[in-house]
Amino acid sequence: MSKRNGLTRREFLRLSGTAVVASLVAACAPPATPEEKPAAPEVAEEAPEAKEEAPQYGGTLTVALHGEIDKLDPHQSVTIVGFQVQQNIVESLVTANAALDGVEPELATGWTVSEDGLTYTFQLRQGVKFHNGKEFKAEDVIFSFNRIMDPDFPAADRSDLEMVESIEAPDDYTVVFKLKYPFAAFLTNLESLWVLPKDAGVDFNQQLIGTGPFKFVEWISGDHITLERFDEYWEEGKPYLDKVIFRPIPESATKLVELKTGGLNFVGNVPYKDVAELEADPNFKVYRVLGVVRDHLGFNVTKPPFDNKLVRQAMGYLIDREAIAASIMEGYAKPAQIAIPESHWAFNPAIKDAYTFDLEKARQLLAEAGYADGFKATIKVSPTYPLEIKMAELIAEAAKEVGVEFEIQQLEWSTWIQQVVTEGDFEAEIVLISGGIDPDDFFYQWHHSGEIFNIWRFSTPELDALLEEGRKTIDQEKRKEIYYKIQEYLIDAAPMVHIVYRESIMASTADVKGFVMTGREDMTFKTVWIEQSA
Repeated sequence: MSKRNGLTRREFLRLSGTAVVASLVAACAPPATPEEKPAAPEVAEEAPEAKEEAPQYGGTLTVALHGEIDKLDPHQSVTIVGFQVQQNIVESLVTANAALDGVEPELATGWTVSEDGLTYTFQLRQGVKFHNGKEFKAEDVIFSFNRIMDPDFPAADRSDLEMVESIEAPDDYTVVFKLKYPFAAFLTNLESLWVLPKDAGVDFNQQLIGTGPFKFVEWISGDHITLERFDEYWEEGKPYLDKVIFRPIPESATKLVELKTGGLNFVGNVPYKDVAELEADPNFKVYRVLGVVRDHLGFNVTKPPFDNKLVRQAMGYLIDREAIAASIMEGYAKPAQIAIPESHWAFNPAIKDAYTFDLEKARQLLAEAGYADGFKATIKVSPTYPLEIKMAELIAEAAKEVGVEFEIQQLEWSTWIQQVVTEGDFEAEIVLISGGIDPDDFFYQWHHSGEIFNIWRFSTPELDALLEEGRKTIDQEKRKEIYYKIQEYLIDAAPMVHIVYRESIMASTADVKGFVMTGREDMTFKTVWIEQSA
């Protein structure tokens, strides 16, 4: 999912963990692309076992979520914790592949695309059952997508389908989507648009029904969500676990204590400071991956001095990315130059070292811009993301060397969203955002004119044209050329400069087997099993 997914618009909501963002952006209805989740990260699976082991059936996996889910209904939910629960209950036509650089069949067995890119025909998997016993058919796909597209329904991902003209079902196992215009990211958009049963007769916020490996049992708000094995799951032999219990535990220290004392056997969002200890203990496993969550320093290009490109470029040379990765991120990060990661097929290698730590170069650019004596400005951050505060402090120290004085202003997250995203009331900001599978997810909603998440207010006809061409060009090699140009354009224009890509880190007890880590904080447990004591 926007996966989701984030940050596409939905990922931004997920990582924020707050519904306030949804209320702020709902009226603007920006046409953000899906979430599909982080793209082509360096995928890290669990360390290989000493020998091939046959999965064992049974057991309960107790998982810590970093907060309470917002909604059970996946068509309305906008939080990462909601996604982590839902992805074990519901499924989509397609799912992300292991490398997170494309999609593969899930409830669809295959598809064809017309030469003009306007018609997508999906063949559906037969013999699949929903948790209520209903057979999965084309009518369920049409019901689910019409529900998302219904303007009177509060769907989180409606904009993911804005290019759809119609959906038809020639028979029970074929679905045909007709698009208004070619849209290269259409398949990856579908990856987080879950299929629910038609005529279920239930409130999906109370009783979520899907085709996934686990079925919903109960949600006791503030305490736990229980799922149990779906014995008629279509993927033969899976899942292995009897139950999965999700518990909302926002405090990192509490999660780790419970992991060590047996109250939990799986946790996400492991603090960097605790990783080495867990990795050294044979009673635990640590899962790490460098994904597409990245930090940046962004500028309001409508306000001086950041309306001057040379000033913005100078800021790129003030960031010691290596030092930030090594110290603030404790080695669990990698220097970043652009939104899209180096492992992605659309990454332009020519910009790999575009901005290095070079105070003399920064000083030279400031002089050319007419700021030889420096200037004063404010960087807005939020204590919701304390590492960004440390980054701002390190950048501010370096800036003093070239006469730039940064005041660091800390705002509560809802206030940060209001001032920076909604009102444009800022000079500079630092925050973390994410991407998706398709390159469109990394660029369009952040840099196209009129998009609400173009928070830097940077707008040119040239860039808009490239972004529009990129999302409507189907041929991947031609798209690569377009996205190479987009990256070169953004490196030069510098409406924001990137700092680091972060690692995502999870941990489990050593008896947990089969978990596959991705760069988008997935918690999919259909392949997971627990080694039973003899």
